Amino acid sequence: MAEKEKNTVMEWYDNPSFISNLMIILIFCIVLCSQSFVLGNNNSIQLFGSIINHNSMYLLALIYFVSLKTNFGRKYFNFFNLFLIFVYLIYSITSFLTVIQNFALTTVLTFSIFFVLLIYLVHTFLRDTRLWKDLKMCDSPFNELSNDCYFYILIVLSSFLLIVKLISTVVFSGVILSILDCVFVVLLGRYVFLYRDYLDGKNKDVDNLGNFDEIKELVKDTIDDATIQVKKLVEGEKKVTKKEKGDK
Repeated sequence: MAEKEKNTVMEWYDNPSFISNLMIILIFCIVLCSQSFVLGNNNSIQLFGSIINHNSMYLLALIYFVSLKTNFGRKYFNFFNLFLIFVYLIYSITSFLTVIQNFALTTVLTFSIFFVLLIYLVHTFLRDTRLWKDLKMCDSPFNELSNDCYFYILIVLSSFLLIVKLISTVVFSGVILSILDCVFVVLLGRYVFLYRDYLDGKNKDVDNLGNFDEIKELVKDTIDDATIQVKKLVEGEKKVTKKEKGDK
């Protein structure tokens, strides 16, 4: 009996269809909670803009997951994957701009989650398309990160963000919303994890020619060159200063 229960527990998070159903239900809960957050807060007018922006991402994700339940969505699965990648590209850019405007732990963690999800989506969903070879994605060093690594990074980042939000949130609906946001990231990560695992099982574009060491060397050489140029500039200014003092 215990073995049967264990298998049942194992099945739900290894079933992408079940997870997508959970995602649809979860998005409805997030949107409803967001609306109650606005209605229950005295500064609802100020919060309305941020809530709309918050919900727009989930509504776009809802379109994606609901579409996959239709024959049209399953037929054009790769196109809908590109749609989801585009959504997270936009939100990665906007979250980066938010970091520049308001540098804080929450904004940095939010951007980190969006960026990791974007990289994870690109290096998973493009593998079964022509774009993988056209864009030479096999040369990307991000392929070195394993499926488990991506998933655990998302769990850690979303957990940290949840802790920070729980510390700063004083409204109960805000606490619930923060928890739901965290669950959404974990479930989305699991959904991508299962598809990547499926591609790995098919040995679909598993060759990786990219190397993080090359990027490290490039960054190191760039920093060294910049350091040399700065030293030359400083030494040149010192010589000019000494010369001016000598003339005086």
